[in-house]
Formats: sequence, C-alpha cells, structure tokens
Amino acid sequence: MSPSDDTPAAPLSGVTVVDLSRYLPGPFAAHLLASLGARVLKVEEPTLGDPVRFAPPFVGGRSALAAPLLAGVESVALDLKKPAARAVLEDLLEDADVLLESSRPGTLARWGLEPETLRRRFPRLVICSLSGWGQDGPVAGRSGHDLTYQAVAGTLAPTATMPAHPWADLVGGWSMCGSVLAALVERGRTGAGTWIDAALFDAAVHANLLGWAGDADRPRAAGEPLTLSGALPCYDLYRTADGGYLALALLEPHFWQRFCDALGRKDLRRRHLDRSSATRRDLARLVAARSREQWATFMAEHDLPGEPVLSAAEASRHPQLLARGVLRRGADGLPRLAFPARFDGHRPRAGDQMPELGASTSAVLAEYGADGARKGRKSGVGARFSLKRWWMRRLAGRSA
Repeated sequence: MSPSDDTPAAPLSGVTVVDLSRYLPGPFAAHLLASLGARVLKVEEPTLGDPVRFAPPFVGGRSALAAPLLAGVESVALDLKKPAARAVLEDLLEDADVLLESSRPGTLARWGLEPETLRRRFPRLVICSLSGWGQDGPVAGRSGHDLTYQAVAGTLAPTATMPAHPWADLVGGWSMCGSVLAALVERGRTGAGTWIDAALFDAAVHANLLGWAGDADRPRAAGEPLTLSGALPCYDLYRTADGGYLALALLEPHFWQRFCDALGRKDLRRRHLDRSSATRRDLARLVAARSREQWATFMAEHDLPGEPVLSAAEASRHPQLLARGVLRRGADGLPRLAFPARFDGHRPRAGDQMPELGASTSAVLAEYGADGARKGRKSGVGARFSLKRWWMRRLAGRSA
C-alpha cells in the first residue's frame, strides 16, 4: 500500500480513556492514545480546567501548546472534590478501558479513589498513575519539575546547560503511552487490568542511557561532555559565515574522509576522532568560511550527514517535513501533531478540534445516564465554561 494520510489509522478504535492528568506529560500521553484512535474523555476542574490551557504563547485567545495536546479529546468538567462529581466519574469508569491520572501520591486516596479500590470495583480497568518521583522512595512526596527530574537523573550533566526541551516530560508521556498499550495487550490475555506506576524521574533515568554507558569506565563530572554531546569535534554545532549554525555529524570514518577530500583537506583525515581544541578550531574556521545554505548544498552534493540548524518556522517548511505529514495546522491556524508512525501506509492522528472547557459535559453525562446531569454546578458538575471570556477578564485586570 502506498503511503497515505487521507484515511487515518485507528488501531485503538473502541478503547475509552478517562484522563484526569494535567500540564504536559499526561495530556501528551492522552494525545498519543487519541491519535491511535482511542476515545479520550478529559475530566477537568470546572472553573479553569487544565493549566495547560494557559501556557503561552496565545493566538486568538488560545494556547499554542494546548491546541495540539487537547485536539481530538472531549472535555468533561467535574469538580472531583465533591462527592456527586466523583460518583459521575465512577459512572464513566464503568465502561472505560484506561484511567490516566497525574496527582501526587496519596491524592486519589483522599477522594476515596485510590487505585487499589478502583481495581477491585473495575477489575478490567488499566490505571496509569503518573507522578514526578514515583509512588514510593524517600522523595516520592516532594515537588518537582522536568528540570529537577533531569538534574537528579544525570541527563543535564554532559552540557550543564538548560535543555532545549522538557525531555523528562516528553519521554514520560511516551512511557505512559507504551505502558498503557502493554497493559491492554496483557488484559487481552488475562482479562484483568493493572495499575501502572509511571514516574518522570524514571523516564529521565531511562533517557540517560548514553550517560550510564559513558560513565562506565570512569566517573564524569557535570559539564564534561560525552561522545555525542560535544566531546568530538566531528560531531558538533558550528557557526556559519552568515551567523547561522551547521550540525556536523561525521561519526563514521568514510563520511569523515569524504568530507576532508571534498574540501581538499586530506591533512585532516588522521584527526577524525581527535578531541583536541586545535581540531575544533580548524573545523570552526572551515565552517565559518561558508554560509548555512552553501553548507546545505555541499552536504547534499556529497551525501554527508550535515544539516543547517533550522528554527521551528524554517523546519515547518522543510520538504521532508511537508512530505511526511506529521505536522499540520488546525482550522485555528495553530499546530497539530499526528502520530509519528504509519500503519499500512496510513498515519494515525487525533481530531482537529480543541474543545472548550466542559464542551462535552452535558452530552457525555446524558450518554452515560449519570445522575449529576440534572444537578448542575452545585453537584460539582460544571457547565460549559468560556475560556475566552475568562482570558479577556484576566487581560483587563478583573478578577476571574
């Protein structure tokens, strides 16, 4: 079958996910599951909802981060601090396959919704609990963010600089998604659900694979680069003549030799894996002699692994990105991300629409016959809330 994105693949069609998570990693996992065809019921606090809705930048009153994360899910507004809303949640879980949650350890227990209790009541339910440090251990109850999980896991050490992206959050979201898929496969064999303890710290430790390997022969200090994080001059970033950057990735000997020969610098052939500052200076001077586009042409002509460093805007126009179809724009002009793999030529993707807070509350409660459908806000069941009106009040300096 020839590659096509016209008919999205939906391998998780028929799977229902109830998502209580907030911020980035949990909603990212939910987005991946929605892209694979699952129905995702996102349960949000009725007044403001998931804080990711307020992550800058804003375009047309909408968060450019929330748009791709929440596209294709259904928003149900429930105040889980209230018993009636918790009863509605349990109605949703009666037919759900997966529950995602990202509360601090012990939070669900205070609401009478601890995983052990839920598993007894809903034995087929797959519960994935995401936390920063994990459900146990000496710092399990501590606060944290992506940066602190990476700091303790060692992933920041090779460069000792701010990471380009929140890798613990992103890898943690993938860990949640993969764990849920494995649990669903297991349930297909045994008929029983499971409780998954997913930690952003654990994900960061896993992402530090090269760090653990690099530290095997001798301990390395923070700020000491590894082979693939700046230790090798042949594998690094260099400034070009026009102020841009070139990513040079000449790890293999045949690429290095071809590079040296094409430049008429056979004297550099023996310095392939040399880590000296002299070799780095020589390469910096070579790269600085041409513009970014000249290097792009040179690398393509000689089939060498070297590419100009593109901004996000430039990357969005790259012909390979356009051909693969992972990134697209929604009707609101904000980014949408399809699943980064094709199934028999078809790429899974979530729906285009980013729901307003609580947009599906009435419809979902009516579908499930939940008692709270007639009780309104006093029961903790939120009516549809206008995020735009709230944001306009905030901008005007008035209280929400």
